[in-house]
Amino acid sequence: MTREAALEIGKWLEARGRLHQPVASLTLGDLEAMAVNAIARWIVLQSQRLHRQDWPREDPIALLLLG
Repeated sequence: MTREAALEIGKWLEARGRLHQPVASLTLGDLEAMAVNAIARWIVLQSQRLHRQDWPREDPIALLLLG
């Protein structure tokens, strides 16, 4: 999961541009965007995994992620 989050953060940073600036120049909004993207990617990956494993749809986790 850490690697997937890092890849998504890297994609976001590349799209943002200004990679020559130090990390310290990132704003709280920038960091929150990184976190949101990482969490969203995790949810997508978990949903795909549950779908591949054919979890029962009555399961609370499956309902949350696949519903």
